[in-house]
Amino acid sequence: MFNIMKKTVAILLACLLSVTAFAQKISQKYIPEKDKPVLMIFTADWCAPCEAMKQNVFTVDSVASAMSNYNVLLVDVDTPLGATYQERFCKRETQIPYFVVLDRSGFVRSRHLGAMQPGEFIHFLVESGTLAGNSQALGGVKYINVPDRENFKKGWEFESALGGAITSASDTAAVKPGIVIAGSARYRATKFVAFRTGAEAIITPGAAGYIPSFTLAVPLDLELYLLDNGYGFAGTFWGYHSAPKVKGAGDIGFRFGAGYKIKDFDIRLTYNLGILNLNKGDIVNRVSTNALTLTVGYCF
Repeated sequence: MFNIMKKTVAILLACLLSVTAFAQKISQKYIPEKDKPVLMIFTADWCAPCEAMKQNVFTVDSVASAMSNYNVLLVDVDTPLGATYQERFCKRETQIPYFVVLDRSGFVRSRHLGAMQPGEFIHFLVESGTLAGNSQALGGVKYINVPDRENFKKGWEFESALGGAITSASDTAAVKPGIVIAGSARYRATKFVAFRTGAEAIITPGAAGYIPSFTLAVPLDLELYLLDNGYGFAGTFWGYHSAPKVKGAGDIGFRFGAGYKIKDFDIRLTYNLGILNLNKGDIVNRVSTNALTLTVGYCF
């Protein structure tokens, strides 16, 4: 039974992480004007040719006019998200500056490695087939920084969540479905690291044997934000179980999983592995509990 649960967890986590990585080629928060194509400029603070183009090419009126037809993304390749986009769009090319043009449907239309003169740059945009016939009025180009460091806010965030669960005990091959009600507090320490705690209640109607009919868990998780809004986490928990064969028993264990935040909503897949023996001290026939949960939370 335990091997089946492990395989199930591995498959579901792989699916969730796949959705996290590829559900959107570019996070939609970086594309404010959906009716425009996207110009991605892969750059870094130390890149002298990148800075030269910003100062001497992008400021030319004809170039600025052409660029005003695009969502212009400055992608910092020295960040985890920038490196992810670089691997995804640049065909393993690591040199910069590197330019990629996407059409309104998100498909790559043109790529170019290296700095260009104003005429070359406009020709590059024209050849992509995405440059509108008549440019907008002249004005400063609106650059969108990827990742958007200014969007990060250090501090507390609170969440309430509801979802489903599959619970089991190591003494039986049976699994039982249940519901999850949770409340949590997350402290975002840095752009990439957060700590989370709270309380989670799992209710499993029709549970039998040592499968808990009710579980109350207090978790402590370390979250690592590996992508734009996607994260993985690992931690520990203290739990209290009520099962048909035991009136009540405490438990501690480990937990891990993955999550993805979509604006104010947080989707989490979690696997809880209890390690205490629920079988009243029977060392030969140890019994532990497992729970796989999928929740959708609202952050406020």
